[in-house]
Formats: sequence, structure tokens, C-alpha cells
Amino acid sequence: MLTLLLGFEGRYHSRQLSYRAAALLFFLFGMVCVRGGFGGDAVFTNAPYVIDVLVGLLSLFLVLVSTLLCANVVLRDTTYRMEALVGTSSVRRFSYFVARFLGLYAAVFGLLILAVAGLLVGGFLLDPLRQGPFQPVHYLWPLLIFGVPNLFFSVSLIFTTALLSRSARAVYATGVLLYVLYLLGSVLGNSPLMARSTIQDQPGWLPFLIDPFGLAPLFQETRFWTVDQRNHQLFPLNGLFVVNRFLWSGIALLVLLIGYRRFSFGEQQAIRTQKAEPQPTVRPVIPYRRYGVNPGTLQHMRLALGAQLRLEAKAVFGQFPVWVMLVLWVILMGVDVSDNLRNGWFGTVTYPDTGVIVEYLRSVRPAMLLIIFWSAELLWRERSTNRQTLVGSTPAHSLVFVGAKLGALALLIFLIISTNSAIGLVIQWTSGYFTNDWPVYLSLYYYSGLPLFLFAVLAVFIQLLSPNKYLGMVLTMTVAGILAFSRRLGLEHYLLRYAVVPELNYSAMNGFGHYAVAFDWYMIYWSCCAVLLGMLAVGFWPTRLQVSTWQRIKAVGEPWGKTGRWMFAGVFLLWILVGGVIYYQTNVIATYRSKTAWQDWQIQYEQNYKRFAALRQPVITAVRTQVDLFPENRQYRVKGVYQLQNKSASPVHRLWLGVDPEVSLVQLDLPGVQKKTHDPVFNQFWFDLKKPMQPGETLPLRFSMTVNRTGFVPFNAENSIVENGSYIELEKYVPFLGYNSRLECEEPLVRTKAGLGEQSFPNPSADYDLIDLETTVSTSADQQVVTVGTLQKSWMSDHRCYFHYKTSRPIPFMFALSSARYAELKEVYKGVALRICYQPGQTANVPAMMQALKDALDYGNQHFGRYPFPQLTLAELPQYGGSATAYPGAVFSKERTNFLVDFRDTKRVNYAYATAVHEVAHQWWAHQLRPVSGPGDALLTESLAKYTEATILRKRYGEMALRSYFQGDKNYYFANRNQREPELPLIATEGQPFVAYQKGGLVLCRIQEAMGEERFNRALRRLLAEHTHPGKKPKPEDLIWALQEEATDAQSRLIDEALRAVITNNLSIRVRDCKPLAAGRFALTLEINNAKTGHRPDGKPLALPPDDEWQLAVFNQHTADWNAATRPVFTRKYRFSKARTIIQLIVNQKPKAVAIDPYGFALDDNTTDNVQNLNE
Repeated sequence: MLTLLLGFEGRYHSRQLSYRAAALLFFLFGMVCVRGGFGGDAVFTNAPYVIDVLVGLLSLFLVLVSTLLCANVVLRDTTYRMEALVGTSSVRRFSYFVARFLGLYAAVFGLLILAVAGLLVGGFLLDPLRQGPFQPVHYLWPLLIFGVPNLFFSVSLIFTTALLSRSARAVYATGVLLYVLYLLGSVLGNSPLMARSTIQDQPGWLPFLIDPFGLAPLFQETRFWTVDQRNHQLFPLNGLFVVNRFLWSGIALLVLLIGYRRFSFGEQQAIRTQKAEPQPTVRPVIPYRRYGVNPGTLQHMRLALGAQLRLEAKAVFGQFPVWVMLVLWVILMGVDVSDNLRNGWFGTVTYPDTGVIVEYLRSVRPAMLLIIFWSAELLWRERSTNRQTLVGSTPAHSLVFVGAKLGALALLIFLIISTNSAIGLVIQWTSGYFTNDWPVYLSLYYYSGLPLFLFAVLAVFIQLLSPNKYLGMVLTMTVAGILAFSRRLGLEHYLLRYAVVPELNYSAMNGFGHYAVAFDWYMIYWSCCAVLLGMLAVGFWPTRLQVSTWQRIKAVGEPWGKTGRWMFAGVFLLWILVGGVIYYQTNVIATYRSKTAWQDWQIQYEQNYKRFAALRQPVITAVRTQVDLFPENRQYRVKGVYQLQNKSASPVHRLWLGVDPEVSLVQLDLPGVQKKTHDPVFNQFWFDLKKPMQPGETLPLRFSMTVNRTGFVPFNAENSIVENGSYIELEKYVPFLGYNSRLECEEPLVRTKAGLGEQSFPNPSADYDLIDLETTVSTSADQQVVTVGTLQKSWMSDHRCYFHYKTSRPIPFMFALSSARYAELKEVYKGVALRICYQPGQTANVPAMMQALKDALDYGNQHFGRYPFPQLTLAELPQYGGSATAYPGAVFSKERTNFLVDFRDTKRVNYAYATAVHEVAHQWWAHQLRPVSGPGDALLTESLAKYTEATILRKRYGEMALRSYFQGDKNYYFANRNQREPELPLIATEGQPFVAYQKGGLVLCRIQEAMGEERFNRALRRLLAEHTHPGKKPKPEDLIWALQEEATDAQSRLIDEALRAVITNNLSIRVRDCKPLAAGRFALTLEINNAKTGHRPDGKPLALPPDDEWQLAVFNQHTADWNAATRPVFTRKYRFSKARTIIQLIVNQKPKAVAIDPYGFALDDNTTDNVQNLNE
């Protein structure tokens, strides 16, 4: 019997149209997923790590299908009122339970197998260079450790819910619960799939157990894996992952046992659902009364719509499952927002500012699931109970029914947005933050609610076209997936992506910013489309005469009438008109390019012009500009003059200038030109001179240009002109001489296909080409401008503010500017005018940043040389990515990462202080000492700035501050190394910021710790003296030579290993014995383990013999009690030349903790065993 039932279940599932559609979609989905680039460019698309991730994600996506199959197939007895009949058959309770469960599980697992087959087929269609050797076990192992247990848990929970509740809505709520469990695990475990994930040192065990799909422990265990490990190593069954698998499999088994014991079958179920016979009662006689009803009036339609809306709203909100879903939503969003506020970048805590919280609450994409579920329930409410012909025979217009269902979905969306706002307010109030900005919360109904409602209209339209509710849900989910991943599928233009708009970013300085106006236009455009879909939905509404889909399609225009047809035509014309406006702004004025088109442009630019890169050109020695900013129009104009000088030994016959593609209009004027040639595709200009420029000769070049940065062009944080908080790195957008490598394509695979090979920089100059800069900037009347140079004067004219800046000495070709409604803090410190320009009200971190400017100037003046400018300004910018950037005499600092982070907890590193110090350090490392462009040049800029940052931080906050500071850097370094390509040594690194920043600063601090601060800084002073202007630019080797001149032989070996090689350490310490002695002393016996690993150019590890000096420390406090004032009671450096060393020492106080490398200088990916607490 069981075998027959299983066969029947299999045939029943396979014959469902919705299942066949899902099978096809998941196979295609697998083919698409393999193109996702999981693991980085250097990881094979068929690597075991990639298959692990994709199978885990596919099993997560299958939760949606599981809910649909369960509601459609498992509940078919309830749907068709067949429970009692099945119960009277020869089918036994156990056979029924097992057959239904295994049938559902096999159907869902079959879809997973098809998706994995899609991964296999899709991989073979990709570039062979991205493929590794085919190994069947790479596909079978993930199916075993992820697919089988994940589907067992999700199917068990959904199946049991269906049997016990006999409610499709309860099944939907269970599906939502599963996603909430996954998302909670991802949020708490900082999954890299989450947009705002951060890297934590010790996140604890709970986040990795709470994720029922096992992805959180997968990402945790593999976060430091190398490329070689990701390409070849199977994910091991150990640690928290095994516990996770057994935990949720055990829960699934328990749920099934409970379901088996509690579910009703056959006669028992019929008895349970049987209603008691109503007792006869005496009812009053109500006399017949005639009503005059005219169904064609607006009054009747209004009343009917109101009545129907109440019925539809009751169908949604009168059901228990919707409130369960809402509670789950509150839990998810509350945990997500709270966790992001408390665990930001490098463990920082963010103030619960309204703008910050709104950024977290703005995205309501998970609510699309609720729309999919409830649109199906509402649209099939009449048809599922066979009342459609009865409803269709009423005089109510089809608009009443469709409008009421859309109204109920609108109320659901309103409730979701209101709940989000309430979550934000509660978090603010419970944090003691009462400066709420109500208009910002209210704006969520527009910026988040309207796109979601437009999707609801699309869902209703699809359901009305679908001949089956569950097929309609599958199709709606497919459309939602296409919209979500449309960019990866090649649909990049927003005119082709229904209700998808450019990504909005909220900033307290600039509101919803760059894309706000474009968002309005896109909402008008897609709202017109939604109105058309809504009118078609009204036409498709089934009446008693039009039941089949084909009948409804043929009669689509009947319910409209003449007025409706004119309205449809008018809305259609408006839709086309608005689309035309958007197209004109995007493709004509802004010259829209897709990602592929932009890469083709870059490739052609390089192919056409790189061969001329060595062509001799004059250099720019002076720049004068007049910049006019128009924030209200998103436009700026520049008029300027270059002073060109021929510094070569030969005459220059031909000048070659280019303009960045983001420049809208440009004019160039050069005297003495015989012939001018222009390439309009790449905006390149060639000037043949009547008289060649002789060596030393100068020539003025005048130019004017206009740049439009409306919301219809992609946002560029380095070239943004916005309502408040404009920021332009102008040196990148004014005309340039010669070849510009910044316009090259940087994608290795794209370059390989185009036959370009790796990027190279031909013959970089070692000369300093400095400029004198003078600029006048005008802006809106209520804004101030910050730029490079000393402010000479400011004035008001024609309702505009003007600011005249001029440099006091030559500077590199760097001149950014910002414009905003700033408040100011000014102070003159040791002859330097310090100024911080910030958003009014954001004052919490301003004193710390002012102190950072002072400390950085003091340390730099003392150890590196005199700060060269009479002023130093730090200006705030809206938070559009990044943290800060430095220019000569000016620092531009981002809003959220520096001004809105809460550093009141003194146990945490003050990154606002550290960032300000880092940027001031660039006044020496990048602006005075400017390296030759090429591999390893960031060692002389970013690494030295990080070294300076850490050293000053140590002096301000103490040595214990270094421990958590370096730990944050090491976490980031190990999580990012070998992600895209094997790590390069510091002396040769390029395109690997985690090496130049995090590793570079740490290893330089370790070298300084070994050499001593005075000798290390003496080497840096010598480097500055020899290689700043008018000397030649340095190369990374020059830093190594300068350091080794001050170093011993052992220290020179350390310098070579740290800067020329890729080496990591693995240290650990264990207390073998602790004995009390007389006079309160203690004898300690310690075991030190010291492993050292080198890395080959291909990223593979290589064991090295240890021979390093490490500090050993003993503390009289447990690690939980350590703070900034903690000091060791014993510390000494030892040289360790063996893998295991036993050390005996005597201390004068009772030891409570011992540590090897107590401040964290070692590149060790596991520092938990570097410290051990001693029991009392």
C-alpha cells in the first residue's frame, strides 16, 4: 500500500502545471546562479566552496516552492472536501502520513537536483578559464550536507503545519518563519550575503546555531580560506556546523513526530470539523421592503467599493496568520536594525539618528513575499470556493472587486511601513534619542510603500491571467526574481525594470539625495504602467459569462466603456511621454551606457590610444579656475587656465588632451594651433602647433566645461553636485594631457577576452610635477565652500556666495571641493588655522576630531618635518560610501562613519579620531612624499599613514587600545585576502587595499616595535629628506633601504619578510603550571607554540621554520577586566626558534592572565589562543 501511495504522490506532483513550471525555472535558475561570482574572480565557478554556497541558497529558495506544493497538494483533501472519504478507504494513518511527507520531500528534492544540474550545465557554458577540473563529489557532497538536511527541516515544518492547521495561510506563515530564522542567523552571524555585514572577532556560537540552513557556520568557517582551499577543499563536517546539522535535523524529526501524533485522519477529522446542529429559534418576521438601486451611479460604486473593501480587509487582517507574519516581521526588522546600530564597521556603535535608521528600514523587499501570498489568496478567494459565478452575476462593476483587493493589499503595505516606522521610533526612544524627524519617517510611505504597491498591482494582474492559483504564485515569484536580479540578467536600464528605481541613499545632510528627482519621474512612469495593468485586470475579472482565461481575454475591454477606453489611451500616451522624457535625460543628455557598453568603450579607448602613452607632452605648472556650482540644478561649470611648460629636452610638436566622459560640454582654446583634431567618441583632442614648444617654453591653455549630474545619470560620489553636500574631485574631470590609465577596464576576465592582458603603467615619471593653484568658487547663498588652498576672501554677489582660495606653495595636481550648509569650529593651534566644517547638530565627535588634528600635527612636525601649510580644514560630506580622503591642507570626512558613530564607550577604539589622524598623516605620506606610480606605491602612502595613525592612537589611548585596533585590522585583512586573487607582497601590491591599509600599517608597527620608535622614524625622516621635492619620487625599495640602514641583521630579516614576502603566524600560549612562592611571588611554566607560514605566488601555503622575537606578558587582571589603564606586571621579549618552547619565569604578583604578543602585532588569524586566563 505504501509503495502504491508513494507512486501516486509522485505522479500527482509531477502532473501539476505549477510543479512543471517550477522544475523548468529552477533548472534555468541554476544555470544563472553559476554566473554569480561567489568566492571571487580567482575561484572556479565549479569549486566546492561555490557549490556549497549555491546549494545552501537554492535550498533556501525552495522554501517558497515547498509552501506552494504543500498548500496545493498536501491540502488537496481539505480543499476538495475529501477528508472523510479518504478516511473510510483502506489507506491507513501511517501510510497516509509517510506517503504525503515523502511525496512532498521527493518533489522538492527533485527540484533541487534539477537546479544543481543547471549549475553543472551553466558552468560548462562559461569561459573554460573560470572552470576547474570536474569532480562529481563537489556536487554530491553539498547535496548531502546542505540539501538533504535543509529540505528535511523546511519540508517537515511546512508539512506538519499543513496537517495540523489545514490552512494554506498558516503554511505561508510557516514559510515566512523559515526565512526569518535564516535572516536572523545571517544578521547575527554577519553573513557576507547581507548588504551591511561586518566582520566581528568573536560573534559567539548562537548566530551559527540559529541559522537552520547552515550558511552562517559555512561563512564563519571559511572566512579566512585561501583561493586554493576554496577551489579544492570540501567543507568539513566539524565544529559548530555538525552541531547545527544535528540540531535542526533533530528539531525536524521532533516536529514530524508531534505532527504524526496530533493530526486528525479520516473519521476523527470529520468529527472534529463537524458543526453542531443549530437549535431552532423564533425569529421576528421582517416585512419585505423594496429598495431603489441604480448600479450605474458613482454613489453605488462608492458604497459597493467600501463594502467590498471591508470584506477583503477582513479576509486579510481577520486571519491569525497575518498577525503571526507581522510579529515575525517586527522581530526580523528589530534585530536587524539594532544589530547594525550596535555592530557597525570594526565593531563601532552608531547613534540611532533618524537618517541612519531610515536607511535600514527603507528596503522592504522581503515584504514582496507577503504580497505574493496574499494577492493569491485574495484573487482566488471567490474561485477557490466556487463563488465566482455568483459574484459575477451581481450588478457591481468589476472595478469594485479588483479595486477592493488592491485596497486590501495597500492596507497591508501601509501596515508594514507603519510597523517599520514604529520599530525605528521605539529603538530611538529606548536609546534615549528623542530627536525624531517625523517627515523622514512619513516619506517611507512614498519611497518604500509606492514601489511595493506597484508590485502588488503586477501580482494581481498575473493572478488574474493565471488558470491556477499556485501557478500564478510561481509566475509571480519568477517575475519578482527577474526584477531582483535583472541587472545580472542584462536588464540594466530602469525603463525596462518594472517598479525598480535607482538605489536611494538617505543622508541627514542631503535627504534622499542624488536620485530623488529621478525617483519621482520613474514613479510616474511605472504608476502609469500600473494603471494600465490595473485596467486590464478589471477587464480580466471573471463574470458569470466569462470564466475561462481565454474568454476573459477576448472580453477585456467590455467593463471599461467609452470613458474607460479614452482613459486607457490617455494613460498609455502619458506613459510613453514620461518614458520619452526619462529616455532623453538618460540616453541623450547623459549618454547612458550599460555595463557591457562601458567596458567596450574602455577597451576601445585603450586599444586606440595606449600606443601613444609614451608621447612627450608638456606638464601643467599652474592652474587658475572659476567654478560655479548650481546645486539646485545639479550642474556645475568650470572656466580655467593651465600654464603648460615643456620640461623635456626635446621640442613638442603636438599636444594631446582628453576629457572625462562625465563632462557634458567642453571647449579648449590653445594659441598658435595649426590644426585641431577631435575624436567625439572618446573626447580626445589633438593640437598641431604652428611653432613647436621648445624646452622650458610655456603656453597657456584655456578651457571651459559644463557638467550635469542629474538623478538620471549613475551616482558618482567623487563627482556629485547635490542640494547640500556637493563634493567634486575636480582634478579628475578637468582636461588631462596624454593617456589616462584611469579610463582603462580593470576587470581581468574582460581584459583577457579582449586580448589586453594585465594592466601596465608604462614608464611612470619620477619627477614631481607640482602646480600653483588659484580658484574662485561660487555656490548657493546659504552654503560655504571648502577646497585646497588658503581662503583669501569671501563675498556675496547676485544672491550667490563666492570664495577665493590660493595655495601658499606648489602642490600635487589635486584640488577637490565641497559645498554645504556648514557650521564651523575654528581654532589656531601653533600657528596653524584649524577648522572643522560640519552638519549643524552633529557635534558629538567634533572635539575628538579637533584633538586628532592637533595630535597628528604635533607628531608629524616632531618626527617627519614641518607641516607645510598655514591652514588645515576638515569638512563633512554626506555618507555615500568610504570614510574620508585627504587633499593638501584639507580633509573630507564622511557623515555616518565619523560624525554619527558613538564613541562614548572608552573601551572601543575611537575611529573618528583615528580616521582624522590618518588623513592628516597623508599631508606627509602622499602629498610631500609622493611615490612613483606602480606596484607597491601604496606602501609609501596608505601603509605609512596607517602606521602614523596607530602610533598616535597608541600615545593618546594607551597600548591596550592597540589590541582591539589591530584585531579589527586583522579580521578585515584575513577575511579579504585571496578573495579575488592571490595576495601580493606589500612591495608589489596593487588593487589590494586590505594589504596596503590593514596589513601594511600592522607590519610597519611590528617593525617599529622591533627597531624602536626613534630609529624607525629617523629612517622615515631620511626618506623624506631625500625624496621630497625637488628630489626624485621614491619607490618601495627606497623605504626598505632606509629602514635597513637603521636596523640590525635580525631586524633587516624581519623587514624583508614583512615587506617582500607573504607570511602569517599562528601563536598560542598555555599555562602548564603556576606555583606560589614566598613573598607573594609565583612561578609560571608556559608552553608557547609558534608556527610560521609563507605563501607562494599562487596562494598555496608553505611551512617555514620559525625564528622570531615575540613579547610575553603577564597580567594581574582577567581578560574580561582589561581596560585602557591595564598594564602587564611582567613583560619581556623572547626569540622563538622552535615550534614548541617551554618558558619558566617568576612574577611578583599573582598572575591572572598570560599572553603571547599581547598587543596583537602578529598576523595571526586566530588570536583566541594567544591569551589564557588562570583560574583562581
